Amino acid sequence: RKEAVALFGSLAGKNVLDVACGTGDLAIAIVKAGDDTTTVTGADFSKEMLKIGTEKIKKNNLGNRVTLEEGDALNLKYDDSSFDCVSCAFGVRNFADLDIGLKEMSRVLKKGGTMVVLEFTAPKNRLVGLLYRFYFTRLLPIIGGVVSGKKSAYTYLPDSVYKFPSPPEFKKRMESVGLSDVSFIPLTLGICGIHTGVKT
Repeated sequence: RKEAVALFGSLAGKNVLDVACGTGDLAIAIVKAGDDTTTVTGADFSKEMLKIGTEKIKKNNLGNRVTLEEGDALNLKYDDSSFDCVSCAFGVRNFADLDIGLKEMSRVLKKGGTMVVLEFTAPKNRLVGLLYRFYFTRLLPIIGGVVSGKKSAYTYLPDSVYKFPSPPEFKKRMESVGLSDVSFIPLTLGICGIHTGVKT
């Protein structure tokens, strides 16, 4: 998350939207990386996650700078060009319609603003890829199922990662919604990475 936040550059005076914010971890990291003039709005459809996130924000005394709201990534309630930056960490993979979600994120982003997407990806390195696939598709569902009793949840994760567009394909998707200077930075041996773009 630190690498993703750093790609926004200076956050002084910036108003940021974190889509699919979950329990608010990225939103908190963003506002802490800024100054007293940095504000973050987090949107997520899960009331339970928002409840947990709100408690985290209270514990960090950030209630005046971070707001978490219930929202649909495919139909954001914000006006066009409302935010200086837009982020999403490990959430776009779960959008019911990826293109509509990206279009909405771009719509609410100001011209010249930065979009940062942190997401899992399939490693390019053959050896890492084989080990990753074995762990992800064989071991993780078994371990997760034993611990949580919900094996299906841990089967969904690898399926969603391998169905997600490759970095070159995702770049095209970002460009199609009005973003330029689109780039991809692989992290953790290519297991995940950061996609960035600037609204033109």
